[in-house]
Amino acid sequence: MATVSTREFLPLKRRAVEATMLGLVAILSLLLLLYVAFEDARRTMERFHSEKMVAQGQVVQNALESFVRPGLPLRHFVGFSGLVEPIIDGDRLVSSVAAYAASGERVFAVGPAAARFDGPARLKDTRAADIVVSAGAIEVVLPLDDRFERVGHIVLVTPRALIATQVEAAFKPLLGLAMLAAAAFALAVALLFPRQDGPLRLRWVGIGFISTFAITAALVVATLVSTYSLATQERAKSLADSLGQRLDDIVAFNLSFNDITGIGALLAEYRRANPDIRAAALIVDGRVIVHTDAGLEGGAWDHRSDDYEFAADLSPNGTARIQIRVALPRDVVFAQVLRSTKNFSALLVASGLFAALFVGLVHAFQRRSRIGRDASDDDAKAFSIDLIKPAFFLAVFSEHLSYAFLPQIIQSATLAAGLSKAWASAPFTIYYLTFAMALIAAGRLEQRMSARGLVVGGLALSAVGMTLMAIHLDFQSAVLARALSGMGQGILFIGTQAFVLTNSSQARRTRSGSIIVFGFQAGMIAGMAIGSLLFSSIHAAGVFRLAAVVAGATALYVGLALPVTRSSASSVARASLWRDVLTLMRDGAFARTALLIGIPAKAILTGAVLLGLPLLLAQLGFAKEDIGQITMLYAGAVIISSQLASARADRTADTRTLLFHGACLTALGLFVIASPGLSVPFALDLGAWPVTALIICGVVTIGIAHGFINAPIVTHVAETAAAGVVGPTRAAATYRLLERVGHVTGPLVMMQIFAVMGVTWSAFATIGVGILIMALLFLSAGRTTTAGRSNLSAA
Repeated sequence: MATVSTREFLPLKRRAVEATMLGLVAILSLLLLLYVAFEDARRTMERFHSEKMVAQGQVVQNALESFVRPGLPLRHFVGFSGLVEPIIDGDRLVSSVAAYAASGERVFAVGPAAARFDGPARLKDTRAADIVVSAGAIEVVLPLDDRFERVGHIVLVTPRALIATQVEAAFKPLLGLAMLAAAAFALAVALLFPRQDGPLRLRWVGIGFISTFAITAALVVATLVSTYSLATQERAKSLADSLGQRLDDIVAFNLSFNDITGIGALLAEYRRANPDIRAAALIVDGRVIVHTDAGLEGGAWDHRSDDYEFAADLSPNGTARIQIRVALPRDVVFAQVLRSTKNFSALLVASGLFAALFVGLVHAFQRRSRIGRDASDDDAKAFSIDLIKPAFFLAVFSEHLSYAFLPQIIQSATLAAGLSKAWASAPFTIYYLTFAMALIAAGRLEQRMSARGLVVGGLALSAVGMTLMAIHLDFQSAVLARALSGMGQGILFIGTQAFVLTNSSQARRTRSGSIIVFGFQAGMIAGMAIGSLLFSSIHAAGVFRLAAVVAGATALYVGLALPVTRSSASSVARASLWRDVLTLMRDGAFARTALLIGIPAKAILTGAVLLGLPLLLAQLGFAKEDIGQITMLYAGAVIISSQLASARADRTADTRTLLFHGACLTALGLFVIASPGLSVPFALDLGAWPVTALIICGVVTIGIAHGFINAPIVTHVAETAAAGVVGPTRAAATYRLLERVGHVTGPLVMMQIFAVMGVTWSAFATIGVGILIMALLFLSAGRTTTAGRSNLSAA
């Protein structure tokens, strides 16, 4: 009988460690899922309840205005408690309803209402309700007018804690189910999945993780549907009651509706104030007398199975002869659930990246312990690179947690400081400027200290910058904080690059460079996905505090886990940096690559993708999570395309064609983003979804394009003739420094274009034209010399 070596199977201890790590990642991912879903549900329920409070307040408003309109004093109204108590008894979330005189003095109240109302100026002359959300309560304020002037206000109050408690009751069972799902996944990893270490096992682990997340998300979605459906039905009932109250006097005085004008305008007013309403109608003896759609008047009520319907009975003898009927589409619920599902999908991607990265780290430790003393020098270097991957990922993750909302809050801080919008680029520019300066300093420091020390120092500076943003955010502090973060990220980058290059073989130089590309883009995806989702619950200061904690914890990991490594003698630069720059820029191939491809690509990233696009999307009304998720698609496209481009570059050595294609695709992506605002047939009169689709296509195209550029360009410049003189490592480091010129100029150019053209679609088309011209100039300049490669071979 054939025997199988035990070395072919994962030992029980190793499986247990892997299952424990995956279980922890699954638990954290599911807890984050529940937290995001809970906060989303709480915000949605607050909005639904606010709209219901408006309808409830209109019932009180109508009754009181009927009394004061003839000129009677508000304080002489009798029966306020009898009018309001059914509202409070029927809706346990409403804590108080009060009527205030125009002076702000309280006249009537049911529940714990304030003695004075200090906000009558908020409503001014408008008849619209004012919804005020504070830290502790939701206030709905409606005006009271007689025939000549404002005589007071109606104020309804709901403590936000009551809504949170209601949502908690719906979500509490999900917590135990999430823990059970994570435990089942961990047991499956340890006992059920294929035991042989290889692609099949990794595939099953991935399927199990996605299934665990998807099952929990499905339970969350079912809970959201149930919760939102109940809230929507209550809102429809309140709207019907409010409309019925407005028409109740007509029935009470036995007047004919045919003799009353303005009922259609009343229904239209309610529909404008509540755009979710599909239809509202006055029905007498089964026949529609007045309808929000005049074409349906005279017939029977149009029942639809996909509506929530409620009727307020106005018949004086209790029959169903006279009704006000309101219909809200069920799509109101499913639109909210669809938004939540989209957010869950983004969270799944971010959680999957965390799981893949940290499981890879566990496998690295397991391989190291299995090899033990038999480990070769290449094995030790591979293990060191596995250790740096999560550190670089977390460093980029912490930096990008705020990127979905950072342009908007910096622009607000700029305007608050009395500066023009063009100054909003200053914190971004200073970030990349100090980033570039740090590259120079770190390149010299790397000769005297280890790469590990650089990474720890960079993370510490980044944490300080994030802490400063969390403590106090104005324009001056934003500039200082971004300067510190840029310096930290630059030192971190040089330390990571030195660590990777020192521990990489020459044959895998491009693939090793793609490790940095992957870590940056993966960290960007996870950071923007999670940061944009957390913004609505913990706000900007909370996100900055989280970023500071992650950066500090990562610095501790690096200090404890990474070995002390120094660059080889060939990479220790003794010559002047500026001499290297002059030597390399005299080489036509190197200069064309940097000036026409590399620098413009980085300018597009910082100026168009990370600054210009979020400002444009915010102006169009996109939510923070939508902005973050659209931008993370860029990073995802970079990851996928860079892996393919890196492999092709190593296989064919044709990096020039890849760079040209990348530049052309960048221009194409900018044109696609600009297309909704251009006067072309397919871009006219587009709705919201087509515009969003075009923006997504453009962002993904730019991501694919930059994947063609980011890793292959390092190999390309390292194989020029000048690189053979100064050395490939110094050439790559010098190129990375020159690349920062694009980072610095991108925000400046973008904001200057916005200053001239406005925050418009055409600004992106203008940039696209410039990128396309530079791509054609790069192509027409001739093929890259192979002298650098020959020198490398000789060396």
